[in-house]
Amino acid sequence: MNHTRDIPQTFWRDDRLPWLELRSTWRSCQAYKRHSHPQLSVGAIIEGKRAACALARSTCCNPGI
Repeated sequence: MNHTRDIPQTFWRDDRLPWLELRSTWRSCQAYKRHSHPQLSVGAIIEGKRAACALARSTCCNPGI
């Protein structure tokens, strides 16, 4: 998989909660370009780890954090 469009993922959105988006991704190592969302995007890391940037800081996110 060389493109984010090829990542096996699902999104959940509801018109009654336009500020909320849930995304599920399984066994992905593909990184996204730095970007932002107008809505709240919630994620949970079950295994592995992910680097995330927020407020001009880079953070390593591990399971349970």
